[in-house]
Amino acid sequence: MKKWHWLILALLTIASIIAGLLMHHEPPHNHLWDTFPVFWVLFGFIGCAALIVFAKKILAPIIYKKEDYYND
Repeated sequence: MKKWHWLILALLTIASIIAGLLMHHEPPHNHLWDTFPVFWVLFGFIGCAALIVFAKKILAPIIYKKEDYYND
């Protein structure tokens, strides 16, 4: 990715975290994680990163074939 793509991604991430901290947050507090203001932002980011790592490290070796796969 180009440098400006990373810059926009970083700015959007920071803006999302700041918005989560500044917004009025009053959930029913049924669970401990509902009391942490940016929990769902971090949960989504970490979940997305985990899916990417899973796809690259585990699924890529299964999907990719050798260069001469069809010549054999």
